[in-house]
Amino acid sequence: MPDRPDDSPTDPPAPAEQRDRLVSDQDIEDADDVLFAHPPRVVRRWLCGYGADYPCSDVRFALLVKAEAGE
Repeated sequence: MPDRPDDSPTDPPAPAEQRDRLVSDQDIEDADDVLFAHPPRVVRRWLCGYGADYPCSDVRFALLVKAEAGE
């Protein structure tokens, strides 16, 4: 009597080194594709003196006040 209700054959047992891995060969190939398509790049951005992105809300407010005052 077969082990599976649909009578389809089961896959042959994997070699010991593949059974111990958490990822498949396809997973590794997909990871290589993703890493190739998403290389790191240098990004420059301005920061306020205390490390927040420039212009922070305080700087925006100050620029609005200055613009309203005509300076």
